[in-house]
Amino acid sequence: MATLDHSTFIRRLKGQSIDTQRLRSAYPDLNLSSIGGNGAIDGTTLNLERLWEIIDNYDHDGNVNTISDQVALAIAEWLFANTASPAVPDGEAIDWRKVAEHGDRSITDNRNAHKTAIENTGVGLYYGDHSPFHDSILRGDHRALKAQIDAMSLGNWRLDSFEPGAVVLEDASGRAGRLRESSCIGWVIDNVKAAYEGAGLASRFAEISSRVKEADLRGTVLCEELQKDGWTAVFYSPRPADDLAGSGEREKLAALNMAKAGARIWKSPVAGSTGIRCDAVITGYRDVQPDDRTEALLEKLERVPFFVGVANGGIHTFVGHKGSVCDFHWTAQPDDMDAMTENPVRQWKWDTGLYMVPPGYWS
Repeated sequence: MATLDHSTFIRRLKGQSIDTQRLRSAYPDLNLSSIGGNGAIDGTTLNLERLWEIIDNYDHDGNVNTISDQVALAIAEWLFANTASPAVPDGEAIDWRKVAEHGDRSITDNRNAHKTAIENTGVGLYYGDHSPFHDSILRGDHRALKAQIDAMSLGNWRLDSFEPGAVVLEDASGRAGRLRESSCIGWVIDNVKAAYEGAGLASRFAEISSRVKEADLRGTVLCEELQKDGWTAVFYSPRPADDLAGSGEREKLAALNMAKAGARIWKSPVAGSTGIRCDAVITGYRDVQPDDRTEALLEKLERVPFFVGVANGGIHTFVGHKGSVCDFHWTAQPDDMDAMTENPVRQWKWDTGLYMVPPGYWS
């Protein structure tokens, strides 16, 4: 083990009970006072983060996301051998390639299905939760809804009934159609669901979905959950630090500097939130020719088949694939062909954010 990365350390020890007395006996100089527990350290994310920081004090590679010095690696190896289960238990291997493939396919299929429905009937499959159509639903204004549906479908659809988060339509032949309410985070959750369930990870997705709902649908909490599964957090800032500083963008500059230091960013004001630890940083490529290192990182990102992201502290949430960001616009009407739009990561307009990359696609 020449180098150990932070996400692997967390993943292999998560959920394990670490015998404090045995650890201290093996490494008497370890200062574990910052970690509570009566004789044992619970393998929670918070405890493991503190343990990583303690071990990283013995490492001098200059990167807070990796350890490579012999002493630090020896402590980690002892933990894996004495307290942790294998990284992936026998018979439960996760095929992250399948997760990425299903996520990529979901984006394409859902977007194409929405456009095809509009072409065929005048009405798509989604409407935004800040659209005039949704406003009419909230007001219970059936007359306004009927007028909008008639105009969009040229009278071919009529309003049938309401479901939570959806509207049921019916055509003259009695065929039913369903319009779903969505948003930027709703669109993301749909595609993450398809990715995880397509790879046989329905129970894990249910945990993720429950946690995100408890956190008021915060995209940053979704990123925290993905990081627990070993996803790599790639911080992006198309504008370099001096540009952000010169324009007084203090919050964005602070996030960039914290990301460069490998610190956790964008902790949410909900119980249990820890923020997201940045594993890599891409910056300095808007309206300029990126240097060789930045170009290499951009090209690596463009090869990722599926990713999930947040922008500017979680104000916006999105998914993406193969070099393009795909986001949903919450003001979209049911007949909006551009309810979901795709933009190359190099031209993505948001100044700062995170791309969460599935395991195996960022090394």
